[in-house]
Amino acid sequence: MANGRGTARAGRGEREWSLAVDFGTCFTTAAALGDEAAVGGVGPRSLEIENSRCLPALVCLDDSGALLTGRAAQQRAAHHPDQAERAPKRALARQSAVLLGGRSVPAAELAAAVLRRVYAEARAAHDGRPPTRTVLTHPARWGTAERGRLADAAGRAGIADPAFLPEPVAAALHHGQVHAVPEGGAVAVYDLGGGTFDTAVLRRTARGFDTVATGGDPYLGGEDLDECLRDLLGERAADRDPDPWYALWEDPGPPAAARRAVLGRELTAAREALSQTGSVDIAVPGYPQPFLVRAHEYRAAAEPLLDRSYELLAATIADAGLDVADVHEIVLTGGASRTPRVSDLIAERTGRLPLLTADPKSAVVLGALAVLPATSQPGPAQPARPAYADGAAAPGGAAAPGGRVRRYLNPDGDLGFRFTPQA
Repeated sequence: MANGRGTARAGRGEREWSLAVDFGTCFTTAAALGDEAAVGGVGPRSLEIENSRCLPALVCLDDSGALLTGRAAQQRAAHHPDQAERAPKRALARQSAVLLGGRSVPAAELAAAVLRRVYAEARAAHDGRPPTRTVLTHPARWGTAERGRLADAAGRAGIADPAFLPEPVAAALHHGQVHAVPEGGAVAVYDLGGGTFDTAVLRRTARGFDTVATGGDPYLGGEDLDECLRDLLGERAADRDPDPWYALWEDPGPPAAARRAVLGRELTAAREALSQTGSVDIAVPGYPQPFLVRAHEYRAAAEPLLDRSYELLAATIADAGLDVADVHEIVLTGGASRTPRVSDLIAERTGRLPLLTADPKSAVVLGALAVLPATSQPGPAQPARPAYADGAAAPGGAAAPGGRVRRYLNPDGDLGFRFTPQA
């Protein structure tokens, strides 16, 4: 009988699973982990939606008032750009509502549409069962108010009591699982996503990893690099024929907005292509011939932004009480970190080549899954930090494959996350 009860408990445990979601400015990624992974089964795995591990963040309103996501949103936005919000994460952080097609839509509902889609797809992949635990990642600089809005969006999406973890912390913890970091070694994270830039420094201890410092800029991201390309095109267009260029950007009508959206996607594709090739041709609406942009021209245009990103990284390292030479490794994550000049710039300033994660768009959710916190960050009506003694571990740290994560207050009064590997 005792064996029977044990088998029943094991069966229930094997059916439990955890979910991590990185709600991004341009794309949202998710990963799932079943408890069977702890005994050598399937490990953390990225979630695919519409045959892709990256769900576009775009949300579009249809004629009935429903919010569309994914390909349906992209298709409708191409013809009704005034009904689309291309960066619901940015809207969530900055404003309470967005005007779509003349209707005021709560920013939390836009974010909820994306989270609801991810949550539904994740549950469908697990026979409709909800996850036992869910963690949502967020920019390092998001405070209590922004996390509260994300919690509101999660609640609207049906996600109950999620945990929260800063994106660069999750990326660093994922790196610590893949690469050996000696005790006392510090890892600096450079996380350049589509719409935000985050930095963090974590130190390896005998008990795991301590978060020493976080930083970044919520208004710097890959979209700004796209703007550098757009400025280059503007100069070329002015030399060739400025009239179509001015018409493209000054016309407020839906057709011109649709053409601008097409060009925006073209710019992003060109930026990503320039990480692997020496030049690209960019088609611009209104011009019969494409514009040639060379990689060295793009690098020169993006240099001021990338200089600033490095300065922010260096500032975070300094906030951790370290010199750049003291950092064991610098880890690049986020899709825009693949820009070649990023690695070159850091190598020039530090004298060593940073590490680019194999899958920069999934590193955050995989790291968040592996060290899932047990409790959520407080909402806006609660204290910004739990009242734990300096350096004391938060109660109820979550067990996870490979270890346990606990929250704590360091001697400076900052909230940190400690990951303790299993013995």
